Amino acid sequence: MSESDFGRGRGAMCPLHPDHLAQRTCTRCGNFMCDTCSEGGTQVHCPTCREREGLGQAFPLDRHNWSVGGLLEVCWERFKREWVMLSVGAILFFAAAMVGSFVSQILSFIGGLSGSTTVTVLMVIVGTVLSWVIQGMGTLGITRMCLDVLQGQRADLGRMFSQLSKLVPYLLTLLLSFAVMLPVIILCFGAALAVFVGMSGVSLAEVGSSEEAINAVISNTPPHVLVVAFVVGAGLYIFPGLWLVMPLVLMQPALVDAENPGPVETLKRCFAAAQGQRLGMLGTLFIGAVIFIVGIFLCCLPGIPALAFFQLMLSGLYLSLSKGAEEV
Repeated sequence: MSESDFGRGRGAMCPLHPDHLAQRTCTRCGNFMCDTCSEGGTQVHCPTCREREGLGQAFPLDRHNWSVGGLLEVCWERFKREWVMLSVGAILFFAAAMVGSFVSQILSFIGGLSGSTTVTVLMVIVGTVLSWVIQGMGTLGITRMCLDVLQGQRADLGRMFSQLSKLVPYLLTLLLSFAVMLPVIILCFGAALAVFVGMSGVSLAEVGSSEEAINAVISNTPPHVLVVAFVVGAGLYIFPGLWLVMPLVLMQPALVDAENPGPVETLKRCFAAAQGQRLGMLGTLFIGAVIFIVGIFLCCLPGIPALAFFQLMLSGLYLSLSKGAEEV
């Protein structure tokens, strides 16, 4: 007899909803639950146990009441409850990133050994795509776990592998995001190069003639020229560059949260959610990055939960900004 048939076969009634047949039992206290109590089978604990353990609580923030401090507080409360499983998920996420990078390097190395430019380019492309696929599995998986925790559910490690159907939309959205970032890269590099050429007096032909020529020009260029060129490029990346690319940090949660995500629709939701919120987003990313860096410097071990908490903050940022974004 399946779990869903348990209550129906015995004729047991739900204690909270006496007119409903029990369909399953709470895994914590053993009380009967109907479909209403289990929210259609998505909850394994009864409402009473969920309230006692802080489960089943809706995410309290939206774009109208959120703040960096409020988001940090909510994420910390949810993280304390599920930090062990979130850290395990972060380990799998980190492992996927390492494996993806290793696969890409191996295929590039094999392509180089062939001595054929065509084979080398082909292996580099295949390695890059495989790397994105492997890393995408880890990224979408840990994001799914974080969204579940923030929305009042348990951190289920099995959810790490529930996003395989979204790998193709993930790859297409990733390519589209690169297209969005390309003008920023061209602007920053072009401006820095123009400043460098103008202040150093060298010609573009000298700069781009060969690697040795580039190294010679840079070594003979006064340091202040290099500093000014870097400041110009970095300054343009901050503005307008960051204004343009900041919404892309919401891409993974937006993909995971959608049932049938499309690349264009996903980026539209990200830009709509980020409208008027970029300064707060920057503050959230800064705090999350500081926490992660401190965890790394303390030792490798604290870096894992710090990584999990950083991912939780990114997911919380998306939930906060996406609720009510359709009204903007």
